[in-house]
Amino acid sequence: MRRGGALRSSLMLIPFILLIGFLVYPVAIVLIQGLLQPTGSSFQEVVGSSLTQRIILFTVGQALVSTMVAMVLGVPGAFVLTKLQFRGKNTTRALMTVPFILPPIVVVVGFLEVFGPGGIIDSILMALLGSDTSMFNIATGYIGIILAHAFYNAPLFILMVSASLERLNPDIEEMAQIHGATFTQRLRRIIVPHIRISILAASILTFLFSFMSFPIVLALGEGSFMTIEVQIWNAFRFFDYGEAASLAIIQLLITMTLAYAYIRTGVREREVTGRTSYVRTVNIADLSTPTKILLIVYSSILLILLVGPILAIIRSAVYDPNTHVLTLRGFESLLNPGMDGGLIPMVNSLFYASLATVFSVILGLLLVFSQQSKMRLIPDLTSMVTLLPLGVSAITIAYGLMIAIAVPLGLSTNPWPLIVVAQTLIGVPFSVRAIEITRSKIDPAILEQAESLGASALHRVFFVELPLLAPGILVAGFFSFAMAIGEMSATIFLARPENFTLAIIIYRYLSVRKFVEAGAASLFLVVMCVAAFIIMERISENGYGGTV
Repeated sequence: MRRGGALRSSLMLIPFILLIGFLVYPVAIVLIQGLLQPTGSSFQEVVGSSLTQRIILFTVGQALVSTMVAMVLGVPGAFVLTKLQFRGKNTTRALMTVPFILPPIVVVVGFLEVFGPGGIIDSILMALLGSDTSMFNIATGYIGIILAHAFYNAPLFILMVSASLERLNPDIEEMAQIHGATFTQRLRRIIVPHIRISILAASILTFLFSFMSFPIVLALGEGSFMTIEVQIWNAFRFFDYGEAASLAIIQLLITMTLAYAYIRTGVREREVTGRTSYVRTVNIADLSTPTKILLIVYSSILLILLVGPILAIIRSAVYDPNTHVLTLRGFESLLNPGMDGGLIPMVNSLFYASLATVFSVILGLLLVFSQQSKMRLIPDLTSMVTLLPLGVSAITIAYGLMIAIAVPLGLSTNPWPLIVVAQTLIGVPFSVRAIEITRSKIDPAILEQAESLGASALHRVFFVELPLLAPGILVAGFFSFAMAIGEMSATIFLARPENFTLAIIIYRYLSVRKFVEAGAASLFLVVMCVAAFIIMERISENGYGGTV
């Protein structure tokens, strides 16, 4: 027992040491140097600046609006997915994960192709009205940013709230109905109180993701809209490290508060909810005509917003909006090994993402073991550490890795190992979640039986626990790969031209209006992410959806 406990303790220490060395220490170096030895603005100057105050207000404001829009779009979808019986229901639930694993810069391309000038909707309007000038554009600016955030986070509400609805015992609703309660009364007194914690949890995550958004705001904001993350990027670019550190501290305080609130919300939901044996559903044919019309309108909006940009990327890969002709130039550029081509970035993307996947899964496993600890505060501390990569600016992480590790070790001229480290850190929260879901389904009696039969700690880990965790490990791997291959925020800061990935190349193509080249590179990333999704769907029985 003592050997087993020593092994467990050793395993728990490894991820903490690695995260301290590659995350906490580099970020701390950036903050300390920026505040104590500021190059540029001081903390007081930054906090008192009217520009900073406007940026903070915009960051918080757009995150709040994004959260509300995602909630309005997602909560009805959760009811449809839970209460309505229709063909392809399980497939629809699975497909809700796809938007979340798509690279943000790819979503930018899809949104421009559907909602931007010269896009599908604009082209249809121009053809119908016989106009030669662009008439429709909601892909860029404030509306575009909000819609892109809704694209990512409406499925989050659908998945999380529907999971909560499935834990509501239908007998409670039936008894209320028998006693004369109307639907509005049942909704207000029974359903909403039951799902409010899941709505709160989804709202916190949505706000956090929108608050930390970088590629979407950078590309769709067109320099006119800046969040804290974008301004940190600008401050580093112009060597105002004092401003960058000050903004990073403000951002960190907000995001860590949100992360802790999310953890506590999850604990409350586990305490007050339990699984029910069945869910009462209705068929579409049993719905009233007005309800059917509302369902058709709602489904159409979701299809346009969630499916339209993904399918439109196919068009963007072969249609040049500048010349209005079909071309394969984008694919030729993708296979071009030259400096302006995409072959080397494509190889880099696959190589970096593959290494990051391996490391993310290993760290995820170790953190899951730590979460099972019976020592006081260790599970909560592990949860906080797991969410830390989501709460720290990716730009700050990248700069910290550069000055704390790359420069001392001589990696600054070719920092590809640090790109792998950054992509690993980004994948860790999702890797942990995927493995944690599988771990929660393991019968503790199996592990106890192995121990009672004399299995050592090593035998129990390698021959009992790991085989049982295999589906979750594989899901974690493919999810981490999908997240890593499109990572841009940290990579764009660290990479030299020979380290460019497809995500960076796509952004550079968009900035010089090479739309068809950006479309072809985006299509490759979509194929990679969808392939990862299909494999996850085959491996896991509706477990991977909880990874988000």
